[in-house]
Amino acid sequence: MTSFEHAVQLTNITVKQNDMVTIDSVTLTINKGNFAAIIGPNGAGKTTLVKVILGLIRPDSGTVKVFDRPSDELGELRSKIGYVPQIFSIDIKFPVTVFETVLMGTYGKLGVGKRVTSAEREATYQAMEKVGITDLKDRPIARLSGGQRQRAFIARALANNPDLLVLDEPTTGVDIATTGNLYALLRQLKSEGVTVLLVSHDVGVVASYIDTLACLNVSLVAHCRPGEVECTDALKSMYGCDVAFLHHGDAPHIVVEEHE
Repeated sequence: MTSFEHAVQLTNITVKQNDMVTIDSVTLTINKGNFAAIIGPNGAGKTTLVKVILGLIRPDSGTVKVFDRPSDELGELRSKIGYVPQIFSIDIKFPVTVFETVLMGTYGKLGVGKRVTSAEREATYQAMEKVGITDLKDRPIARLSGGQRQRAFIARALANNPDLLVLDEPTTGVDIATTGNLYALLRQLKSEGVTVLLVSHDVGVVASYIDTLACLNVSLVAHCRPGEVECTDALKSMYGCDVAFLHHGDAPHIVVEEHE
């Protein structure tokens, strides 16, 4: 594991796209070993903020640190970030097997043009075993269920043994039971020392598993623990209605009180 105190530190981040402010003066810290979620309505800037953290978008102002280092000075440490993008950004019809998909996760550390060795293959098997898909290794990605496919992409992100795992809407197109299983897997990874940061609109379910919520609507409305008054007020502000966290066993949800 990499030695660091803060997995992510954003200070006064502002991003403008097409002359519009999509992220406005966001300051946010995710500590090592935390399981955190960024939530907010459509168009809130969640994916943009994730891309800032990953170094895919350079902010117009503000500073970005990952593993206590400026994001543009990570060097080889960048391979210690695992990323699971939104499912619609991936061509699932591409003719590759589960094993080949997960193996791609080792390429960042392996380098361009280098031959895959037994070390990369072993890391691939270990990642598949961790998410429970070794029996699917020869199956084409296109023939997987939504839940199986997401486990394959999570395994790909784990193949380099990351210290920070970032997931963008990991439960899109996945049924409720599978969603719970995926979040349980992420909580297990967190218990093993991985810092987990996910983007989600599925507020009611993530509330049962995560440590902190970052409520985003262009600016950071709140950064708090689920169920705190601050979080409830932030959700009211973002969604324009009264909300409350309820937990019923393994199926937590949010109740939205509509007003005429």
